[in-house]
Amino acid sequence: MASHKTVTTHRASKKTITGPRTAVTLATATVGSIALVPGLAHADPSANLNDVKNQVSNLHEQAEQASEAYDQAAGNLAALQHKVDQIQARITAEQTQLSDAQSSLGSLAAAQYRSGGIDSSLQLMLAAAPDSFLQQATANAEVSSHSAGSMKTAQEITRQLGQDKSEASQDLQQLQKTRDQMAKNKADIDAKEKQAQALLDQLTPTQRTQYVQQQNQQTQQNETPPPGLPPAPNARAATAVAFAEAQVGKPYVYGAAGPRGFDCSGLTMAAWAAAGVSMSHSSSAQAYEFPAVSEKDIAVGDLVIYYGSMHHVGIYVGGGKVIHAPYTGTVVQYAPINSMPVERVVRP
Repeated sequence: MASHKTVTTHRASKKTITGPRTAVTLATATVGSIALVPGLAHADPSANLNDVKNQVSNLHEQAEQASEAYDQAAGNLAALQHKVDQIQARITAEQTQLSDAQSSLGSLAAAQYRSGGIDSSLQLMLAAAPDSFLQQATANAEVSSHSAGSMKTAQEITRQLGQDKSEASQDLQQLQKTRDQMAKNKADIDAKEKQAQALLDQLTPTQRTQYVQQQNQQTQQNETPPPGLPPAPNARAATAVAFAEAQVGKPYVYGAAGPRGFDCSGLTMAAWAAAGVSMSHSSSAQAYEFPAVSEKDIAVGDLVIYYGSMHHVGIYVGGGKVIHAPYTGTVVQYAPINSMPVERVVRP
């Protein structure tokens, strides 16, 4: 486990939910309420601005956690939807098979009715051509055997159809629960962003200018590549890191994995996809999809998972730096590896 030294200027949030995904301006970036900063308009502007920044930073983390819960629900939704689609396709095929089997049984029943009711020995005695009758009897026996087989097939199809319909019903219920959970997660994120807007709207013009200047200065610093970064240990890691470096400066966008914007796990997923490695669009899922390594053995290309809830991730580029997509209103950027509490390091 790595050091849990906290710097509040790098917080990451995650996914968007429905409709077109667009980056939100810095002023709407987080969470909070002006009520948490009493006397803002009358106290020292610098002190109050620092209070606002700290609250915004802490509330960013709360938004992240709601976003990570959304990510997990979104992954579950996709898996459930795929399963339901497969079951529904099976049900359609089984209904066609059952219809064919029932039609076959109906034809056989009608044929047996037309030829039934006369004892076979009497039919043989009355037959003008006994040899012909014996041939017909043999054919009827084959028909009866076919009928029994058709009945068994119809029963098996009916039983499987019932099981599949029951399973589909349960999965559809779970699908709706998952959609409801995603809607709740999105509502939590939206509420925090609205609170952040209210908080930032209460800044004085001087404070707002100071805040924007500080953010812009920090962004410019974090977009500058650190000098003397080491090479990657292999071609795949080199490809993943090169992809991440090429995205620096692109906006953070909830739920996005490129090409115009990214969230944190969307960036790492896309970077390693460029190297031919697939992973989930969820930082907490990525934390367990690959072998863990100690922070002292970290290599270029490794994924760095942050916070106890594992709701943020970056890609290590060497020199004590990661590239990550922090939160709404920021851009993909460099950051010191320990600017956030490291929880786990994994190697794709």
